[in-house]
Amino acid sequence: MCTTCRYSAAEKCGPDGATGGETLIAHMREALAARSSNLELQTQACLWNCKRHCSVILRDTARLSYFTGNHVPTRAQAEAILDWFELHGATETGEVPFKTWPDAMRGHFIARIPPVPR
Repeated sequence: MCTTCRYSAAEKCGPDGATGGETLIAHMREALAARSSNLELQTQACLWNCKRHCSVILRDTARLSYFTGNHVPTRAQAEAILDWFELHGATETGEVPFKTWPDAMRGHFIARIPPVPR
């Protein structure tokens, strides 16, 4: 997850002084803890997707990975990202049927990336 993404198109930081990336990451950590999830959250300063902030890469070593953006830094969006990734984890290839996507994840996908062969 990008730590430096803007809070909104107009503002770098939110009311608490945190960037949008930092805010979304905090919501994601809370959501992961509430679910007792074993997913690993990794952060990275700037994913070079500034026009489509907040950016999140849904990465997998065995299935397709996805680069996403235009996420609002809210708990509801963090929940939608996790809901989608759970659907992804239930597939063999990482291809999630569009009709099963959470509504809040539609329109956020930028690229899908094949796994690196071992």
